[in-house]
Amino acid sequence: MERVSISVLAVVMALFATPLFFDLALCIAGNLFRARTPKAGLRRSIHLAVVVPAHDEEGMISRTVASLLAADPATTIFVVAHNCTDGTAKAAADAGAQVVELDNRKLRGKGAALRHGFAAALAAGANAVLVVDADTIVSPNLISATRSMLERGAEATQCRYELELPSSGTPHPLARLRALAFRGMNVLRPRGRAGLGFSTGLFGNGFALTAATIERVPFNANSIAEDVEYHTQLVQQGVPVYWIGDAFVHAHTPASGAAQATQEARWEGGRFRVGSRAASRLLAALPRGNWRALETLADVLSLPLSRGIFALLLTLALPVHWLHVFALVCAAITIAYVLQAALLGKEPVRDLAALAGAPIYLFWKALITPLVLRQSRSRAEWARTKREVHQP
Repeated sequence: MERVSISVLAVVMALFATPLFFDLALCIAGNLFRARTPKAGLRRSIHLAVVVPAHDEEGMISRTVASLLAADPATTIFVVAHNCTDGTAKAAADAGAQVVELDNRKLRGKGAALRHGFAAALAAGANAVLVVDADTIVSPNLISATRSMLERGAEATQCRYELELPSSGTPHPLARLRALAFRGMNVLRPRGRAGLGFSTGLFGNGFALTAATIERVPFNANSIAEDVEYHTQLVQQGVPVYWIGDAFVHAHTPASGAAQATQEARWEGGRFRVGSRAASRLLAALPRGNWRALETLADVLSLPLSRGIFALLLTLALPVHWLHVFALVCAAITIAYVLQAALLGKEPVRDLAALAGAPIYLFWKALITPLVLRQSRSRAEWARTKREVHQP
């Protein structure tokens, strides 16, 4: 009986870990190929507007608007001042943006702000929207690169999205480690999916949609992880997201301590909530020939990498030979994944050196597990994250 129980536990652990390491293996392989692009056809005219959802971002919104205007002075920027209690609206207007105020305490998620911004942009004549967060700087080519991809036929795009480390001084090793993990999630994985022809995914910042896409798949996402939720809906409807790897958005690093714990928990908890609800719909899309749903299904069912590593460590305690072999294969996948993520950055040696702090980071992730579980059960809330402001 004891042997049967151990075997059942081994199977359960392997099943929990498989989606993550299957997805990582796919993305590692995909990075060996060039990203797929829309099939060549007649170029269409794109009138692109930028939508910036903002909640109490008085201190950062001017910098974001200035970055966007530097990328394209002719682009109209709609800043949605959503339930703000500070001077966000005035700061945005003074910086050169059009301000759309949304004061409704019953509409508290980021999804509500995006819907309001999309409606304003489309009513003003835009036929595509680019979403940029209010704590962000963008590359000089972001708007032109996004417009070009949409003109070639893409209905949805996502650019490179990374955390911004301080330009002066030495970043804390854990901050660099977190940026490396972020790059793996938001650069390596979408880049690999694009190489294999899958939909790259949406990451809430630096993505674009055409008006036709919004009409076909209305943006009704209301969860904490509204980007993941909407992406699953796009995939179900057969709308792939194309990768723009030569343009980027950089977001501020959250302040350490409670602010970082809250943001990490929101990301993980929100993804878990969306994944548990979207899995059945993605499974139903597979028999209809929607092969892109396979990778998206693996993605939404994946444990965060830190949790996957915990699972691998636990397998060592079980006297099951095949499970140990499985763990070794997954460990090799993890090493390849981390190496690739480091090589995609500007300072791979320093990024790899930061791995010395991985045990502390994993311990910290374990400590915030109760907060993750609470967030996975919560409704959409938009709370501003305290950040460390870095000057470019």
